Amino acid sequence: MAPASRAPAGPPAWPLLPLLLLRLCWAPPGAGTPVLHVEAPAREEAFLGGPATLRCHLSQLAPGVHVTQVTWLRREPAGQARSVAVFHPTRGVSFLDPERMEFVAARPGAELRDATLAVRAVVAEDEANYTCVFSTFPQGSGRASTRLRVLAEPQNQVEALAIMLGPEPVPVARCVSSGGRPPARISWSTHPGGKATNSQVPGPRPGTVTVTSLLTLVPSSQVDGETVTCIVEHESLEEPALLPLTLAVRYAPTVSISGYSDDWYLGLSEATLSCDVHSNPEPTVYNWRTAAGPLPPSAVARGHQLLIQPVDLSANTTFICSVNNTVGTGQAEQTVLVRARGQSRSALSLGIIAAIVVGALLLLLLLGALLYFKIFRNSRESPPPTARQGRHTVGAQFCATPSSHHLRTVRTPHVTDEDAQAGEPLCSVHPSNGQIPRH
Repeated sequence: MAPASRAPAGPPAWPLLPLLLLRLCWAPPGAGTPVLHVEAPAREEAFLGGPATLRCHLSQLAPGVHVTQVTWLRREPAGQARSVAVFHPTRGVSFLDPERMEFVAARPGAELRDATLAVRAVVAEDEANYTCVFSTFPQGSGRASTRLRVLAEPQNQVEALAIMLGPEPVPVARCVSSGGRPPARISWSTHPGGKATNSQVPGPRPGTVTVTSLLTLVPSSQVDGETVTCIVEHESLEEPALLPLTLAVRYAPTVSISGYSDDWYLGLSEATLSCDVHSNPEPTVYNWRTAAGPLPPSAVARGHQLLIQPVDLSANTTFICSVNNTVGTGQAEQTVLVRARGQSRSALSLGIIAAIVVGALLLLLLLGALLYFKIFRNSRESPPPTARQGRHTVGAQFCATPSSHHLRTVRTPHVTDEDAQAGEPLCSVHPSNGQIPRH
């Protein structure tokens, strides 16, 4: 039998240990080298229409490591990243908007460690998150992100609204912050009765907002002339903008008359009445008259004043002042009492007080006299005291003798009602000899 054939021998197998050593010793390029440190501020700000600067620096570059490219990426609202600027040492630059963008320090042939990007004529769409990426060989890439905030300083103004006097709250002032980005915050400094209502509309430039605030109050005469302040706060302002305003409420004249103090007397050389008015707008016409009609000959109207010279009996009347403005009419009355010459109000008051005191004294005397006569009359008309009914002792009584008509006090014995009915005397009369008669 022929011997069995053997399969051809394959290539010799690599020992397991050398393979493991080879795998542990081999590493990709750049492995074990320091990490790239890319620095960029967390936030940058720019004003709408002005320039913006996106700063980015590579802090340290190891020997033998070269920057191969710098890229700026912008995160779009939908979430994807879009390249807006690229710098290559040999191929040059590439921009999404070359008319508005440029690298500040990156130049061909120079060490590429500053990737700062300048943007001109910033628009609202430039506000986004940006990422600066440094690509190197053989170390790999490093990156840093920054947020570009686009601001627009608003234009602020405040104005008073033309309002009429009334019982219901109405808008009395308007404060407008126009073209701000982001929208401004408006509040009011006023008394507790005020209420603010704010609204927003698109501003004059794309991406801006105009905020309007209306202050509502009850329009009264007390509100007229009051100062309120519109307060505007915005990120572009170091301090809030304060806009003071004086409110104006239109109302008809409120009239009063001054100058009379109840001491006018006949022959007074001169006296003056003044028509005092509160109104908005200012009065246009003053009209003086009396309740009976026209002014007396001694009274002369001079605008808001009425001059009376001299004071005579014709001034003893009621004067009326009527005032007109563009809203309406108001009037007031003043009654004048002209006294005799030298009869002042204080003298008259003293005379009245004296008359009251004298009258009170006379009344007291009259009451005293009436009371005295009434008591005297009652004492004369009252009957003499009588013996009490029952068995009571009658005390000393007065008895009159027929001869002498003198009253003598004697003691009576105990007498009952039966004794009195039997005719027993109730008192004994002592005769002139001083002896008591026997019964």
